[in-house]
Amino acid sequence: MVTSTAPLGDRRFALLIAVSQYVDPSLSRLRAPASDSVALRDLLADPEIGGFDVTSVFDEKAQAIRLALEEFLADRSPDDVVLVYLSSHGLVDIRRRLYFAARDTLKNRLAASGVEAHWVLDQLEECRARRQVVILDCCFSGAFAQGAKGDTDLALGERLMGQGRGRVVLTASRSTEYSFEGEPVEGVSAPGSVFTTALVEGITSGGADADGDGYISVDDAYTYAFETVKRAGQPQTPQRWLYGAEGSIVLARRPVEVGSTTHTGPGPTPVPAAPDAVPVAGPSEAAASSEQPSPARASRWRWMLAVAAGLVAALAAVAMVMLPNRVQPGGTPPEGSGESSYTSEASGMFDVSAPWRLIVRDNLGARDVGCAVTITDGAGTQTAFDGIYGDKMFHMHSGGSVHWEASDPGCEVIRQPGAGMVALPFTSAPCCHGDTDAFHPGDQVSVEVVDFSGSPNCLVNLNAIEDGRTLDFKTFEEGDGPVILDTFGVTPVYVANPDCRLRFSSVE
Repeated sequence: MVTSTAPLGDRRFALLIAVSQYVDPSLSRLRAPASDSVALRDLLADPEIGGFDVTSVFDEKAQAIRLALEEFLADRSPDDVVLVYLSSHGLVDIRRRLYFAARDTLKNRLAASGVEAHWVLDQLEECRARRQVVILDCCFSGAFAQGAKGDTDLALGERLMGQGRGRVVLTASRSTEYSFEGEPVEGVSAPGSVFTTALVEGITSGGADADGDGYISVDDAYTYAFETVKRAGQPQTPQRWLYGAEGSIVLARRPVEVGSTTHTGPGPTPVPAAPDAVPVAGPSEAAASSEQPSPARASRWRWMLAVAAGLVAALAAVAMVMLPNRVQPGGTPPEGSGESSYTSEASGMFDVSAPWRLIVRDNLGARDVGCAVTITDGAGTQTAFDGIYGDKMFHMHSGGSVHWEASDPGCEVIRQPGAGMVALPFTSAPCCHGDTDAFHPGDQVSVEVVDFSGSPNCLVNLNAIEDGRTLDFKTFEEGDGPVILDTFGVTPVYVANPDCRLRFSSVE
């Protein structure tokens, strides 16, 4: 995939705050914030799509969140574009004051441990940037519920408008509705929330570019998400609040497929200050009825993977540490090495017992196109893996008769029984070889980045072997030392497909 190279102009900054784990047992753990934030971060940070300088704050305490937000908004110039995304529980106290829950927030001590919405508004008011985008995927509903993330009617749009200049606030639902996470599926990593998933889909597919000008504005993205959520039949209505309704703020360029014409026209007009805030319950009649292109199933990040192909190929020899019994094309795997499905066909069947490991080997050689494999279990649940260069291993969590389909007969598909175990301490394989080996860490494990492999940061998702759910996660930046991740008593565990090399140690 390639994109337009036309400059977006001006300085663009984004702060993504996501909290999924809470020390207060009365605050339910959320699945969506981790995956939501990573997907949105990757789009916004891409210089050819969002062009934002992105700061991520995941699962931090209230004081760390307040400090990050204040530092992020300080020293901005009037021509800057700032975007603040927040995904967590929303809570109100007895005086109807709204708070966002941090990792250490106590529900019965909100003033001392929560992040108050009015304080967030004060920071936005003091920020000099005239174009401000606030995206809130929190629940503004009457009670906690399964799959929902919020508490009591919050009326959030009104609370974050203030007297700001050119501010757009997008919320996942009305103040009396839940904001739903996607339903968990066995054997598949945690789904994103319905609203943020729709925003990401609209940008990734290009479907949000309704007018075909090559740019996706905040209004474009909102309209696409609004219609997607409503078509999905979820009982939530995304909201948009505008302060300064003239012009639009560019959120991203539309990605275009290789060989397509790139868009090089000028971006939309910036949003200036305006005297009154305008609440908007849904897309305008014109926007709602305008013909939009059907979202294509764009191959996400294929252009990035092509750039990385050379590096992955150079590391392929090292990857053999993970696969000591290499199967030759058309041959029979040595005993205990797993069942190979490298044939002249691009599909086949496995009879497996959970847990097991899927190994995909790229035998495409000089074609350099990478492999994609889709696994379908007996219940019809599909798990897709794409952009595979060299060899990659993935932990699988469902058993029975499994059908696999590869993008090319040159993609070798191997089943290995069991989760495979390694003892602590150990160092993972070099970057981009899929999931790490499984291990038993106890209640906690120390994790350190050994090599960032050219990436500015590294997301570490600690997952359970039994069902693949995320237990804890951390985004490492350059200079970060070891951190402690919690397993919450679940074992064995693994780290899902890290893009860096990691060192794991026991915690005394």
